[in-house]
Amino acid sequence: SSDIRFLARIEQFPFLSIFLSFNFGKMGLKSDPSEGPVRTFVKGFLTGFIEAIICYPTEFVKTQLQLQSKSNPEYTGILDCGRKTVAKNGFMGLYSGAAPLIIGSSGKQAARWTGYQTVANQFKDDKGNLSIPARMFSGACGGVTEAVFAVTPIETLKTRVTDDMRRGTG
Repeated sequence: SSDIRFLARIEQFPFLSIFLSFNFGKMGLKSDPSEGPVRTFVKGFLTGFIEAIICYPTEFVKTQLQLQSKSNPEYTGILDCGRKTVAKNGFMGLYSGAAPLIIGSSGKQAARWTGYQTVANQFKDDKGNLSIPARMFSGACGGVTEAVFAVTPIETLKTRVTDDMRRGTG
């Protein structure tokens, strides 16, 4: 449906929240050349946590629209779903089932940034510079780390919890 395509486009905005929240997370944790993977993991975790809190209501509405009956839909669109959810469960109803996503997003970001930074540190020159090919390879390694350690199990759990909440079985 057009509502789901619209939400898919909106979900591209988390990159802005990732950038802002990662920089927010770095404010208290100044970078230094000897920074280890634990510190990078914490920064990534904070980034994912902030991103999930900001973006979850959109994810919740998208999932509700995807999981509703096609023959007898409960919602007519994005705004209808949001209004009905708030009317039935209050504003916090938009955060039903949020815990797995918040933890999952935190874990995904932590895995991605730790994978990236760990590989990038191996390619830095004496001045701490990193070539573009090394950045690209480090980014690919960060993405693989995220996919292997976080994405599939977290997305499966998120969808199941949201569906359970929708059916009233969770």
